[in-house]
Amino acid sequence: MNKKGFEAAFSKFSFLIEKYPVEVFLLEIFAAATVMDSLRIALFLILGGAVAGGLSESAKALFKEKRPEAATKRSFYRKTFRLNRRSFPSSHSAIAIFFPTFLFGTGLFFPLLAVGILIAYSRIYIKSHYLTDVLAGALIGVIVGIILKIV
Repeated sequence: MNKKGFEAAFSKFSFLIEKYPVEVFLLEIFAAATVMDSLRIALFLILGGAVAGGLSESAKALFKEKRPEAATKRSFYRKTFRLNRRSFPSSHSAIAIFFPTFLFGTGLFFPLLAVGILIAYSRIYIKSHYLTDVLAGALIGVIVGIILKIV
């Protein structure tokens, strides 16, 4: 695949993540639960994803940082609820990085880490978030993952 083909594919991937994050994360949960054959793991992944996303959305209400201007010009943001117009921290990144953190030490760690990094980078690539938003979201995901791993 040449550079332009890769960029076109990554752009499509990024916008897919933008519009259908819940479906992508549910697919990851389903894959992890199936591979690990564990309902407990699936429940912890659902709980952790909800906590990481909830903390990120709560922080957005507190910080009220606006998204990059390129994002606000897209009709997707004009049609969605008010919190979605806020940027800091990235909920996508928090949830995407929570999964590999929680599954550290398993065979799913590296594949989910690769997906998490792609999702986090996609937020910057399509100008929906700033680097600081993504890093803060990832930190939330790591913290929630470590806490739930200990439990």
